[in-house]
Amino acid sequence: MTDTTNGGSAIKRSESEAMEFALEVVSAYGQNGMAVVPTKPSAAMLAAGARAGDVSVEVAWRVYQAMVSEAG
Repeated sequence: MTDTTNGGSAIKRSESEAMEFALEVVSAYGQNGMAVVPTKPSAAMLAAGARAGDVSVEVAWRVYQAMVSEAG
């Protein structure tokens, strides 16, 4: 919507509705045991994975890539 005759209220409502829909989708994923994750993990995520698996950060990165690729 691009109607700004009401000071942009139509646009704000549209953005709000879109955000609410997005949150409902993410919630539905969670209820079905799924998660939305970044395609590129943070350094902290990689470090945690490396510690948990007792592997290098490089191996943790390859494992992460493989899991995201398989799920995608």
